[in-house]
Amino acid sequence: MKWIHQKDSLIFSFEGDLDNLAILNFKNDVIREIDKWKAPCVKLDFREVTFIDSTGIGFILARYNQVQEYGGELSLRNISPSIRRLFALSGIFQIMKVENEKERKEVQG
Repeated sequence: MKWIHQKDSLIFSFEGDLDNLAILNFKNDVIREIDKWKAPCVKLDFREVTFIDSTGIGFILARYNQVQEYGGELSLRNISPSIRRLFALSGIFQIMKVENEKERKEVQG
């Protein structure tokens, strides 16, 4: 996991599997950085992610709630087709913004 703070955005880039072990390794760092910066826009980048399990979905939903608490917005970006299907089934697209609206429409329609 890598992160960068740019202007009003905090961007987290993940790679590999987002499963229980991976989440345990970076969860506290992500929570701390979101609390520290309270950026108006937090972006989760999935370009290098190959797999997400229920722990990964829970992690994303918890970060959504964390960002909502201070009035920020969480958005998703660079979602592969297989992860897009998983997110659609989980209902994530009903509450979270996808950075590219065309991507979102393809999933929902």
